[in-house]
Amino acid sequence: METFKYSFFAKVIYRYGNVIATLFLAVHFFTSFLMMFDKWYFVLFALINGFFIFLINKYFIKTYKLFPFKIIADNEKIICCDFLFSKKEIVIYHSDIESISGGIFSGYPTRPIYIHDGKQNIVIGFYSHVGKFQKLVTLILKNIPQHLYDHLLNNMKELRIERKK
Repeated sequence: METFKYSFFAKVIYRYGNVIATLFLAVHFFTSFLMMFDKWYFVLFALINGFFIFLINKYFIKTYKLFPFKIIADNEKIICCDFLFSKKEIVIYHSDIESISGGIFSGYPTRPIYIHDGKQNIVIGFYSHVGKFQKLVTLILKNIPQHLYDHLLNNMKELRIERKK
């Protein structure tokens, strides 16, 4: 069993980054709201800020639900725990993994990777900032079903060919 965790800084950003961003945007939203009674075009700024507040918080709510901040893995299973606002622990067996998407598998290495467990109908995700990311991905790829591994390998080859064009 090997444990993979985020650094303290990454954990703070992924857990509480929306609070800081929302506070700054809320101040701007509030001032725009007050100013729109004097000049009509401040309505636009208020709407834009409200939209960004909505998007940021929607993204972070998804992060809270899908992203464990502690992952324990071995050759048989992945144990995901330390979700924000939840004490749940999810166990995903490598043989039950139905698909892997995002991140390096979609051609965007900075985006998160999502693992879908078809048996339990659960999706978890993790960012490349998790400690020893390459080792975690290697461990998962080494133990997933062969047909899924072949599918991912073919998709990555196609992405590489498309990039060369």
